[in-house]
Amino acid sequence: MSAAAQGARADQAEPLDGLRDAIAQMFAAERRLRSRESAPGELTHAHIRSLRALSEGPLTAGQLARSAELNPASVTAMLDHLEEAGIVERTRSTTDRRVCNVALTDSGRKLLSDKTERWRAMWADRLGAYSEAELEVAERIARDVAEMLDAITAQRQKAAAA
Repeated sequence: MSAAAQGARADQAEPLDGLRDAIAQMFAAERRLRSRESAPGELTHAHIRSLRALSEGPLTAGQLARSAELNPASVTAMLDHLEEAGIVERTRSTTDRRVCNVALTDSGRKLLSDKTERWRAMWADRLGAYSEAELEVAERIARDVAEMLDAITAQRQKAAAA
């Protein structure tokens, strides 16, 4: 690393520490939200991620698990719950009977739309004062942090496999 880059990094130490602390606080708040997230009959974050993935069209349970970043073992039980509530429907593939496709019902689409609008309103209420440019920077930072954390995870997995 060049001396200029080291100097710039030294000047950024305090703001980077503040950002790291704020992101850790955000992760902790999300964990707290998830731990208390669902009253009986309410949708969890995992449900919403699944419904959002299904809003693009039918998926198999495996595709849904990957798309919504869920544990495949938990998807079947979740789909049982959502199907019982009339939010999704499962149908056997006409070309391969081993494959079951999952799709949103009209009720599921309406539920997702309502939930999405409530979340958008909450985000707009809380973050609407920021400019588009500020929000774009925040998005870039959040994506960079996610990539950095994924890279660390990949390094750890590689080291564990060695």
